[in-house]
Amino acid sequence: MRRVLASAAIITAMALPAIAADNGKSILGMTRIEKEVSANKRYGFTRIREHTRLGRRAQRFELRHGDCGGNKYWDDCTNDRQRVERKEDPKNRIQRVGQQVWYGWSFFLQSDFVDVGPANTTLGQMKMQGWRTPLWHFNMRDGKAMMWFGDEGGCTVGRVSRLRGKWIDVTIFADYSLSPKGPSFLMYLDGKQVCRRSRTMVTQRMLNESKGKLYLKYGVYNSYVSRWLDRRKTQAVSAKAFNDNHAVSTGGSKTSKSAASQPFNYEWGVELPTQVVFYDEMRFGGSREAVDVRMIEERGGKPVD
Repeated sequence: MRRVLASAAIITAMALPAIAADNGKSILGMTRIEKEVSANKRYGFTRIREHTRLGRRAQRFELRHGDCGGNKYWDDCTNDRQRVERKEDPKNRIQRVGQQVWYGWSFFLQSDFVDVGPANTTLGQMKMQGWRTPLWHFNMRDGKAMMWFGDEGGCTVGRVSRLRGKWIDVTIFADYSLSPKGPSFLMYLDGKQVCRRSRTMVTQRMLNESKGKLYLKYGVYNSYVSRWLDRRKTQAVSAKAFNDNHAVSTGGSKTSKSAASQPFNYEWGVELPTQVVFYDEMRFGGSREAVDVRMIEERGGKPVD
């Protein structure tokens, strides 16, 4: 039954009307703060006026030590994580299985932004409902900025040290069909192509074992934070190691290991550094010209916010 539904979803997606290729559409308007697993602090997400890439307002995310939450389906606090993210809701509003989509946005890391490697900092990810591993996620760890594709490797797209203190413009193309006829993924930073992928990001196994709906998430998300705390601890901590098991799209499973599943229950003698990230001009559309902020700026297009 799931296979039939998945095929129907692809047909429906392919029949969607084309997105206007002018200045794209707002991603902000298609998302909400994911209160279910975020810590829901007032400082976590704000709209600001004094620091923008274009236009009048930008988005500011702030994540502090212990900013975790959970519900009956998932708990960051017991899975070595913390986050403040916006989530596409309802799902399938921006993209669907079978569709090709372009995304564009700008982000700004403060000059004192701390890379918490060997823990992860994720600034954007594409998820499929019912399938745990992201189709793609933009990640920072141990000095490197990476675009990862599930557990199948990815591209090193830059050094974290070179991304601080300035607006960075991101443009992404993604093909969510089962058999892409060209690249399945392209990524540009400041107009330069930094990542290209040909292998499919969506497999039949994923569709068979999930609900098949896609949704974008962005903000600041830390995973396996106990790795950083354990490396920098100033006092002894007696914690049970965390073995995090999850399925991979090609079959089988993978285990990610860290020092503790509930890191905020222990006194490490140190705390995770606060991370602040700004986002602006977040768009999606049917072409690069519709979402690339540099192209839009050059032709005198209006800000999306």
